[in-house]
Amino acid sequence: SDAKMREDDLKYKDCVNSIATNYADLQGLQDKQISGWGGVLEKLIECKKKECGVSADILPSTIRGRLRNRRSLTPESRGVKSHVEAAEEAFFQICIQMGKIYQPLNVTEAITLMNDMIRDTPCKDTLMDFQESRKLGSASFEYGSVTTVWWYGFKQRNCHRLVRKRGEKFSSNRADWTKMKNVR
Repeated sequence: SDAKMREDDLKYKDCVNSIATNYADLQGLQDKQISGWGGVLEKLIECKKKECGVSADILPSTIRGRLRNRRSLTPESRGVKSHVEAAEEAFFQICIQMGKIYQPLNVTEAITLMNDMIRDTPCKDTLMDFQESRKLGSASFEYGSVTTVWWYGFKQRNCHRLVRKRGEKFSSNRADWTKMKNVR
C-alpha cells in the first residue's frame, strides 16, 4: 500500500542519513589516526541496514557522493525546493475546502489562484530570481508566475494528502445542491 511504501522510504532515508553521518565521523578519525581501513563503509552499511530494518540496497557510492565537495550529509530532498513553499500550505487548504464543496480545482484555476496568492510577496521575487537564473521560459514567458509543471509537481509532492474521487456522481441541477436539508 502507499502508506507502507512511504514508511519504507522514510526508513531508507533515515538509514542512509545515519550511515552518512557515522561514516563522516569515521573518515575524520581515519585521516587523523590510521590509514588503510579497508571495507569499513561496507561493514557500516550492513550493520545500519540490520539496525534500521532496511532490505533495499544501499550503495557505497551513495554515501561517498555525500562526502564529496562538502555536500549536505542529510539532504531533505533530491532536487531544488519549491520556491513558493511558503504559500503552498495555504493553497493546499484551499484545495481541500474546494473539494468539500464539490468544486475541485482544475489546472487553469489552480495556476491562476496560486499566481494571485503569490503576487506582491517575497515568494514571487524568489521564484522570479530562480526562473531568470535558469533561463526558463520563452520570450513571452512571465517570470515570477507558476506553470503547469508546478501544478503537477504540487500534486506529486502532496499525493499522500490529496484525495481524488473518480466516478463520484454530482447532481446536475445546481438547485439541488443548496437545499436547506443539505445546509443543516
